[in-house]
Amino acid sequence: MEDLSALALEVEGLLGLCRSMLMAAEVMEWEEVERLERERMPVMEKLFSSADLSDHDVALLTRVIEQVQTVDKVVISLAEAERDRAAQELRMLRNSRQGEQVYWSAENECSSPG
Repeated sequence: MEDLSALALEVEGLLGLCRSMLMAAEVMEWEEVERLERERMPVMEKLFSSADLSDHDVALLTRVIEQVQTVDKVVISLAEAERDRAAQELRMLRNSRQGEQVYWSAENECSSPG
């Protein structure tokens, strides 16, 4: 890369986006997570596509990749937990509706003249 300060600024921008994604995921703002991911992709592509990296730059970017992967794992874990919670809530709602239908069906049978 041209100069260490430019690389450092790009790295800080990328890590800032990762932190923002994590904070949004923690409060279940999934649309914001998705928006930040779209914003992060070109930054990552630019950062990791440079052909003229020094050994120091490669070592720095290796650590950055590890940090990005760590954040991504947490975000994925939070998303999976939310998905599981929503699925459980949907199952409970379905069971409640089925119970209600059984109740009303039984109520109708008992109250109909026979």
